[in-house]
Amino acid sequence: MSENFSRRGFLGLAAGGVAAAGLAGCGFAPPSGGGGSSSSGALVFRWWGGEARNRAYQQTLDLFKQKTGITVTAQFSGYDGYFNKLNTEFAGGNPPDIFQMDTALVSTYAAKGVLTDLSRYIPDTIHLDTLYPAVRTAGTVGGKPYGVPSGSGYAPVVYDKNVFEQAKIPVPTDNWTWNDFTTIAGELSKAMGSGKYGALDASRDDSGALQPWLRQRGKDLYTAEGVLGFNEDDLKEWFTYWEGLRKSGAICPPEMLSNADSATGNHPLITGQVAMTTGWGLAQIQPLTQHALDIVIVPRGSNGKTGQAPSGGVLLSVPVKSSNPDGAAKLIDFFATDTDAIKIMGIQRGFPPSDKALNTLLPSLSASDKRDVTYGQYVSQEVVKDGIPNAPTAPAGYNDVKNALDAAAKQVAFAKMSVADGVTRFFSDAKTALANAK
Repeated sequence: MSENFSRRGFLGLAAGGVAAAGLAGCGFAPPSGGGGSSSSGALVFRWWGGEARNRAYQQTLDLFKQKTGITVTAQFSGYDGYFNKLNTEFAGGNPPDIFQMDTALVSTYAAKGVLTDLSRYIPDTIHLDTLYPAVRTAGTVGGKPYGVPSGSGYAPVVYDKNVFEQAKIPVPTDNWTWNDFTTIAGELSKAMGSGKYGALDASRDDSGALQPWLRQRGKDLYTAEGVLGFNEDDLKEWFTYWEGLRKSGAICPPEMLSNADSATGNHPLITGQVAMTTGWGLAQIQPLTQHALDIVIVPRGSNGKTGQAPSGGVLLSVPVKSSNPDGAAKLIDFFATDTDAIKIMGIQRGFPPSDKALNTLLPSLSASDKRDVTYGQYVSQEVVKDGIPNAPTAPAGYNDVKNALDAAAKQVAFAKMSVADGVTRFFSDAKTALANAK
């Protein structure tokens, strides 16, 4: 399973505070235009990823050369330091021709004027209409596409089926609500015994819990204008809900959250300390335990809406100083529409973002991957039923806002702040972060 399926990937919209700060400090002016050389010219493609993703990319690039004659030089690394290196190249005027972009940072880079508006390649070169409607706009900023999504994702709750069976408690169903979550988490805590809890505290989980909750109420994390899409009363209700669960013992104490940011053997779900968690996909965390895990949609609102905001996996973007933007556009489309490329890449960059990708990949997926993917299709269908507009792209300053929510939620959880003070602190820090990012 790809490392992309993580809180910092398709569920959490990868963190990038250092990257954003580095870009802001580059001090370069928006370039006047791209290179525009022949589409048969060579390309330089930069991405981050683990060994499996790197291998898949390189095999796909070899195939691209065979089919188009365009040679692609690969540059890759881990996520740490990736955007610092990229920022240095942007500042020096020599960025790669195409690069893997973090969904959470596309607004930051677009605001600096360093990304190509891909509108001129859609639909003739880049067939964006082949992707599911809910993910097509993942790279759109101010109505213009600056990145093309490579996958899709959703916000599930992963739960331990064995614990539910031992506790003789029915597993949650697809139509469960937040009231059901409260009841089930409380029953599990009582049944599991001392030191164990029904669920992980998700009060700080922005995209995996708070965003669906807000969208169920007709709001969102952000507006299309890049400001907060909810108010103090909304966050007070959110923090108060989790405060009640915490005081009743239905969710874990804050000390357990230190092991919840990575899919490792120390995660509270894997150690048996909690029975339910947000923030992860099934196929990512299932290999860490012999227990049978399963997934269910984040609880619905009282109006029956899921509030889900499917993400776009990672994006592919083209700098305005690309020496071959036409060739880069061809490569983007190749990843999205070529059957052989789809097979090689698998789900390294997110769940299949189109029916073509889904039908191509399903026969070869592992059981846990297949469960994740097919449930994702169910969620996509429910999103259509919701009838809620697509979530706006995260604005510049997103990562600092995410950190502000994490900090405020933890202060409340550790009883170092009241709910009211935590709300005040968050809005002060978040508004400052968004203003400074402009």
